[in-house]
Amino acid sequence: MDISKKQGMDYRLLHAITTGHPWYGEWGYKFGAGSFAHTSDTYQEAVDVLSGIHLALYSSHRSPIRTPLQNTIALYWSLSDRQLVTVRDLFRFIMHLLHQARKDAETSKPAMDEHREVESNVLCMWTNEDINRAEAAMLKVLRAVQAGRWVSWRALRGAASKAVDSQELLDYSLRGLRGKLMDDGHFIAVRCNTETSAIEYRLETYSNQSPVDATVFGPSVEHLAHDLRFLYDALLNPETMLSSQPEVVGASAHNAAARILDCKQFIKHYDECAPESPPNPILLAVRCSIELLDHPKDYTAPPVELVLLPATATLGELKMLAARVFQETYLMFHSFQAEQLPEFPNLSDTTPVKHVLGPSQLVRVRGRCTGDHRRIVQFRMERGLENWTVDCTCGAKDDDGERMMACDACGVWQHTRCSGISDFEEVPEKFICRKCASPRKGKGGRGGGGGSGGGRMEMASAGRCKDEIGSSVGGAGKIGRLATVG
Repeated sequence: MDISKKQGMDYRLLHAITTGHPWYGEWGYKFGAGSFAHTSDTYQEAVDVLSGIHLALYSSHRSPIRTPLQNTIALYWSLSDRQLVTVRDLFRFIMHLLHQARKDAETSKPAMDEHREVESNVLCMWTNEDINRAEAAMLKVLRAVQAGRWVSWRALRGAASKAVDSQELLDYSLRGLRGKLMDDGHFIAVRCNTETSAIEYRLETYSNQSPVDATVFGPSVEHLAHDLRFLYDALLNPETMLSSQPEVVGASAHNAAARILDCKQFIKHYDECAPESPPNPILLAVRCSIELLDHPKDYTAPPVELVLLPATATLGELKMLAARVFQETYLMFHSFQAEQLPEFPNLSDTTPVKHVLGPSQLVRVRGRCTGDHRRIVQFRMERGLENWTVDCTCGAKDDDGERMMACDACGVWQHTRCSGISDFEEVPEKFICRKCASPRKGKGGRGGGGGSGGGRMEMASAGRCKDEIGSSVGGAGKIGRLATVG
């Protein structure tokens, strides 16, 4: 269950946008189950929709006044040596800058970032004459302004574009102006204005200070963290994004963000094929499955478990350790006792495991559970023996961990959110689902909370579980006051 947050941002949303998978995906976890009947396909579709929104949509407004969102996006457009096209490009770039800035702060190195290596690869696009011509046009603008006045990246590029047609050449030259020393004793100072989110330039007189060390180029760690949270709220957070979204993507972006947040359960399949690690001379890794000799009718075997043994382990020790693994993993197997290894019926317990097992061989461990056999049924599922019916309008047919409530008439559970009740609202004292409230239901559907509801109330009560609010145990009118099912 991934509900991790940092600085108020949900990691499963932020990381899905920047990398295409949740933060736990770095360790092999994948989509397991989504709330509100979301599937792996709908989850991936939501990630693709939200991360693929073009940033140009946020700068195409007709208003001549630039918004803070437009200024912030423009700042990182100007800082990046690569074109930032989508929302994913923007957040990946900011995360890279934040990581680099923190790394530089720890090592006390100036943040002359590693983008220079990338820029050197595009240097061949222009000749030295082209670059010198662009720099000369910018210097002419800086010399023309009032002494001590800062000129923004956008204004400087706009003024220099009258002499240089290529915007890419101007962007490249602007990044190279920092700390450049002039023949007349001036140098070009560069700063990041935290109030306007803009890179600014001006000419200053050279002194004993190094021009490079005297200027701060690029946002600080605090500025980057602030912008990351600001952009998260404006572009990703479904609770705050609508006011900043263009009409063309507003609804789809909101729905995609909400869908990603609805997916919290991620699973790692250890039995999937993966590159084998070098053999360990000290340990043996054996894949074991369990078989019950006297299992109930509806029994389902658990997944295979990996058992680690000493290199000198015997078949008897394998049975004992495999039984212990399943005992510690599953409450239903707390009393399990291993009796047989069907693959080796004629071998004694003293036979070394490494003499009879091949690589990646699966070993079945057969045995029985002593004592009360009802434990196998009672503890097979986390919910125990409780039973309920879930039939929500979103398509959910079972508990998914989200807040639900039961109809006072039929006892069927459904999400409060799907019934028009916000997660921040109280559950009503009495709730009748749409099916029971429909006139087509007849007289039986309208008497949900009445005298005939005694039997129905008991059916709903049987479906409650540990997260139900205790005060709802009373009469039929309070069955709606529930927190979650699960």
